[in-house]
Amino acid sequence: MALGDMLGKAAGLIGDNFDFAAKLEELGVDASMLENLDLEAAKAFIEEKGFDMSMLDSLGLDVDELIAKLRGEA
Repeated sequence: MALGDMLGKAAGLIGDNFDFAAKLEELGVDASMLENLDLEAAKAFIEEKGFDMSMLDSLGLDVDELIAKLRGEA
């Protein structure tokens, strides 16, 4: 599933205004900040900034894949 598809799925489930990348930017998280972190550290960093990653899990989104796409790895 492409990043746009995942974000679209999330937007459809929680409202048209949801944009994961934009939400992270609001929290002061840029994709470049995640580049040198392993996956678990990236998740922890995002959660420390105030984003509940379990929300994405509950929507059926693959959080690992989403973070990889944000970092340009997938």
